Amino acid sequence: MSLRLQPSDFWLANDPKRPVPSALGRAYAENVSDLAAVVEQAAALTRASDSKTEEDVKRLLEEAKRLAKNVAELSRWIKLPKTLSIEDATRQAEAFRELGDEWVQKLRHSMQKLSEGKPARRRQSHILAFEFMLQSKNNSLGEATKKFCSCGNKNHHTKCSGRFKTGIRVLKKVLRKYAPDLVIQYDLLHPDRKTIRS
Repeated sequence: MSLRLQPSDFWLANDPKRPVPSALGRAYAENVSDLAAVVEQAAALTRASDSKTEEDVKRLLEEAKRLAKNVAELSRWIKLPKTLSIEDATRQAEAFRELGDEWVQKLRHSMQKLSEGKPARRRQSHILAFEFMLQSKNNSLGEATKKFCSCGNKNHHTKCSGRFKTGIRVLKKVLRKYAPDLVIQYDLLHPDRKTIRS
């Protein structure tokens, strides 16, 4: 019995004024639903005992691995990292009980740690800058940097705009996979100068 999750199941808003978090929230809910369904199928197949099912289980576990990577990638963009209480981590990990107690304990433990990498505040400011630039052709990278850079300086250095340019490029790479229409809309408003010259 598969359950289809919605962004609201993860406390993610579906807000037309915030197209990036909405699109990534939908993709997150779909990937978690698909992951749960695949795990459910693999668990059901492991109860069968013929040699044909072994190949099917391997295939399903590869699919589960791919979906888990998607969920991890998406969660870095849509959730501000915070450690979960042991109760919340246990509740979320219990959904995968069929994989065994050891797997649930590892999952719960990982949900109680913060991952390494760029601070989430920067990713969130890159999303805000991208959405700002998505509103108008006149909303340039320079304007977005002035508006959303948190360096604290009145005049922003080229390092600031470089950081935003890189952040938006990384965000576009993620969006190409999960919300390509937003990237197309962005590229129409802000075409890559290198591509134009070619």
